[in-house]
Amino acid sequence: MSAPTCACGCDRPVPDGYAAPECMDRARRQLAEIADLVPAARDVAHRQARRGGGGGASGKPGSSLPIDLGATARLDAVQNALSGWVRVIAEERGICPEIHGGGRTGSAGMEGMGSGGRDDLRASARWLVGMCEWMRHRAEVDTFLTDVDASARALRGVVNGPRERKYLGPCGADQVAAFAEGLADTERCEGDVYGWPGAEKGTCRTCGANVLQAERRAWLDDEVRQYAYTASEIAAAYPIRRNTINQWASRGRLAAHDHNEQGRARYNLGDVLELAAGEAARREERRAARERAEMGA
Repeated sequence: MSAPTCACGCDRPVPDGYAAPECMDRARRQLAEIADLVPAARDVAHRQARRGGGGGASGKPGSSLPIDLGATARLDAVQNALSGWVRVIAEERGICPEIHGGGRTGSAGMEGMGSGGRDDLRASARWLVGMCEWMRHRAEVDTFLTDVDASARALRGVVNGPRERKYLGPCGADQVAAFAEGLADTERCEGDVYGWPGAEKGTCRTCGANVLQAERRAWLDDEVRQYAYTASEIAAAYPIRRNTINQWASRGRLAAHDHNEQGRARYNLGDVLELAAGEAARREERRAARERAEMGA
């Protein structure tokens, strides 16, 4: 009988716990990164630093808030997530860390500081580094890993600024309108549609037409599923880690379509998306089973 695999979906065998040591090592690195990024993130929240370099704030005095509400909200979310895990682990293990493990005590972007100038968010991240091996043997480790990864991404976003807009395909707005009116010979807009990550709609840079991002993303996915890309290219466009794709390939679950000029393997996008969907479904099944078991306990 084969050993169970990692709860995070990476397919590594785990005979002695719920998560692979390699995945916990990544979580340790991410927690250390969070601790390192906190001061810079607080500077952004206080508007004491500009993301991406440049000079100070411009405009008339009092024309902008003295804090960055978006950065503050992300810091709050990260602090709540990590302090929540501090509280859960401390209560479960019967230990008392020198950290405020409770919920929000004001805005993390503006406060989040303990006695003696200690930064509770940094302290939480550093404390959790030492709890990773213990968490590896807990059934809820998949949620822990997800929260740590999301927290690291959130702080990177605060420090580095918003991500670039994503390409959502050609516009064709006039052609759509023409077909609706029975005027098929009317020229269509040849502009390109882009959208901010997380926004509901994207906008054509040429004519200003709006499209639903979800619909355009589904259309684009269907259009490009037949093509092959490197693991790095797929990871840049979809929430699938490059290492995960490479692991699927090394374990024979994913075959290379061909190789690019640099010798890097390219994989059929449709195959990668199907594997990712299957892993997501299995994680959801495990989560639901764990909740049912806890309710029946």
